[in-house]
Amino acid sequence: MNIHLCKGDETLDDALKYINEHDADNRTYTFDKEADRCYVGDEAFVNAPVLINYKNQYYALHIVG
Repeated sequence: MNIHLCKGDETLDDALKYINEHDADNRTYTFDKEADRCYVGDEAFVNAPVLINYKNQYYALHIVG
């Protein structure tokens, strides 16, 4: 599991773009800003290949390619 910490004025869309451009295994990810918000310890958090931490809120990403 990797966690991307948003910095400064970085948006969720910026974070996703960065993650997709820099994935070591050339995987592509996506997420839904409402449905994929998760919390420390819940199933989505534990099973996500990548998490985005945006203003202390976590979003679980899904592999699409």
